[in-house]
Amino acid sequence: MSNYYSILGLRPGASPESIRQAFRMRAKRLHPDVNSGKGASGDFQKINEAYQVLRDPQRRRMYDLRLRQGSLGKKVYYRPGRTSAATYRPVYRPVARPGSKARPSRLERIFDHFLFFSMLLTGISALFAGIYRSFGEPVEGVNPALGILFGVVFTGLLIIVWDKKRRLES
Repeated sequence: MSNYYSILGLRPGASPESIRQAFRMRAKRLHPDVNSGKGASGDFQKINEAYQVLRDPQRRRMYDLRLRQGSLGKKVYYRPGRTSAATYRPVYRPVARPGSKARPSRLERIFDHFLFFSMLLTGISALFAGIYRSFGEPVEGVNPALGILFGVVFTGLLIIVWDKKRRLES
């Protein structure tokens, strides 16, 4: 994308009247009905696009903002409201690059393994407690089937989630 001001031969602080005059001068020269040269219609489209953006105050303010930030090739979204273009500050959030993967630290991996094995132990103990209660002496008000069901579901889900997490990290 070219600089609209340079397309019209203007400086960034140009007045609306000078923008209109610069457009009219260039349009007279490059209009396809007048100029049958090669590329004249493409040049006319460029000056017309530049004029359409620069004549509208809101679109011009957005364009100036993008020009100052050096992001003419990127789409910048602006929500009109209390924030003016002069006080607008972009919010930068660190984003992992597509090819790079952030590796957890050694302490995070150790803590992750500790949590996994402690939760796995909880699920397996619930499973064995349910099995023990079903064959052993029954306790009033305790259903052993719930312990077995909890142990199987909890342990199964834990192993499935851990496996998916491990596959995503590798």
